[in-house]
Amino acid sequence: MIKKIEQNQLLNIDRLLKEGKIELAIKIADNNIKNRISHIKFLKFIKKTLIKNQIIDKAPSILKLENLFKENKLICAKYYFQTHAKIFLKNPKALLIAGRVHSELDELNEALRYFKEALYLEPDNLKIRKYIANFYISIGNIEDAIENFNYLAEKDPFDGENHRLLSRTKKYSSKDDGHIKQMEKLLKTPNITLEQKINLNFGLGNVYETLKLYDKSSKYYKVGNFEQNKRLDFDFNKEKHIAEQITKTYSKDVIKKNQSFVERVKEPIFILGMPRSGTSLVEQILSTHKDVFGGGELSFIEDYLLKNRGSIGLRMPEILSNPNKENIKNFHNFYLEKIKYLNFNAKYITDKMPGNFKWIGLIKSAFPNSKIIHLSRDKRDTCFSIYKSYFANDTCSYSYDPKNIVDFYNLYSRVMKSWKNIFGDEIYDCEYERLVDNFEIEAKKILNYCQLDWDDEILSFFKNKRRVITVSSVQVRENIYKSSINSWLNYKNDLDQYFKKLV
Repeated sequence: MIKKIEQNQLLNIDRLLKEGKIELAIKIADNNIKNRISHIKFLKFIKKTLIKNQIIDKAPSILKLENLFKENKLICAKYYFQTHAKIFLKNPKALLIAGRVHSELDELNEALRYFKEALYLEPDNLKIRKYIANFYISIGNIEDAIENFNYLAEKDPFDGENHRLLSRTKKYSSKDDGHIKQMEKLLKTPNITLEQKINLNFGLGNVYETLKLYDKSSKYYKVGNFEQNKRLDFDFNKEKHIAEQITKTYSKDVIKKNQSFVERVKEPIFILGMPRSGTSLVEQILSTHKDVFGGGELSFIEDYLLKNRGSIGLRMPEILSNPNKENIKNFHNFYLEKIKYLNFNAKYITDKMPGNFKWIGLIKSAFPNSKIIHLSRDKRDTCFSIYKSYFANDTCSYSYDPKNIVDFYNLYSRVMKSWKNIFGDEIYDCEYERLVDNFEIEAKKILNYCQLDWDDEILSFFKNKRRVITVSSVQVRENIYKSSINSWLNYKNDLDQYFKKLV
């Protein structure tokens, strides 16, 4: 049996190499090594392939290791590091890159080992310490994260991002806490940068909210959002045009016509909705199941659309304006190919990109059997939670102005109504409030929809040590709580004039 598996794998690897897909070929070999299938043979194959393709050479180069990581050639980077380990294990920068490589590969124990070794060699290197602090947050080691954030706050008191991250992880019992005083003092310092100012205001807004000092919290949230909004350029008309175009184009008949050719495969579980609506919680629940790998916020759909956009005007990709069997098939193959690069062996994978709600017509055209879980939450709580959040990238550029948030929410609401009219119960509607009120009952419904057997481990979802890199990375480590329900009411005086326009 093992011999047959080995032969099939070698044939697959040979085909991939002929197609120039070196990273994927080596990944398959790496999986066989992990599964103890012909360990020595596949190890020799990897080294031979990397030498033949001039990825491994005699002289180790940290720049080459770094470029492999930047180019997302993670398996190649992993074995490049291993080949030159005698040299790289003495270099903190190489160890830091190795930690990041293994982190992206979800090889978390190896990642932590390399991060620690890098920090051991250079304990005062703040860049390394910041990476390890963020890594600790992502895997739920909150106390270790706080220890490192505190160190950074002492050594580099002007690092506004560090203060904001510490404010998300630390528990505060008094407004006289030293860290609060440090942030307030820093805000009054002349010549702090705009980025420092934004981070500090979001940090203090969060701290005073946890202390239930809502007037103070509101002041800081206002400034943080105002300054961040000035940096960004949200184009609502563009969002509206895309939403109207795709919901108009992807009619029931068009979707049905383009579904017919698709091979029936085990397909991803898409978890979507507005940000801060409970998508991270549901993914954490599902990924605790032995048959499910939590993929996180996969950018594959957006990557495909960006790669295939048109040449004029809004550069609308043809697949959005004129879907046909050929371009739907190309998207289908592109998405599945991307999944193959992820490091998992579970039967199912989740894609928790909230903004995928826009692409449900495209998703169901390319993956007719896919499961789609739509998260909804009280619209005012959702919008407030977005308003008080600092997002790591600029994809949520609407989120720093209450009017923009409301406009975008209303657009989302119309788009979801359109998809529900087409797909009905094929889309599973999960209400956040219902989930936290009756956790076990609702969790069983979610698993039943996904055709998964109940697993008692689900009840301890918050102990799941998978890597989570969203705004909710701290919250998903906590047991079910209801304190965020109606939290917007504490800021009603500031937000009610906008929220009255929510549909």
